[in-house]
Amino acid sequence: DFGAQAGLVNYYRAGDSLAGHVDDAEADLSKPIVSISLGCPAVFLLGGRTRDTAPTAVLLRSGDAVVLAGESRRCYHGLPRVFTRGEGMVDAAGEVLAAPPELCDPAVWTDQPDVARYVAGGRVNISIRDID
Repeated sequence: DFGAQAGLVNYYRAGDSLAGHVDDAEADLSKPIVSISLGCPAVFLLGGRTRDTAPTAVLLRSGDAVVLAGESRRCYHGLPRVFTRGEGMVDAAGEVLAAPPELCDPAVWTDQPDVARYVAGGRVNISIRDID
């Protein structure tokens, strides 16, 4: 059974990264970690149980979720890159890598335009954990 007991919120701005690591502070590593991404896209790397395993890169977009469970729960992972609209980077389909307009357009967030501007330049990741 998984019970969401704790959440960890990470904020990333352009140029920020998270080095490869294993989340092993919880008492029971058989419990999954559920991670939700909001804002700008980012590269997520998932490696193996040692740093010797070459990681697989996945492009995470706003609204994507990752579940680290089973074998992946004990694997190295990290976030080497965040993409903002101002960089002009595009994906394989030619789409600009940026936060979605409904999250980052001050004209949409008329009551909180500063929130929209913040999201346009960064990313929020929420990881939900069972810590017992």
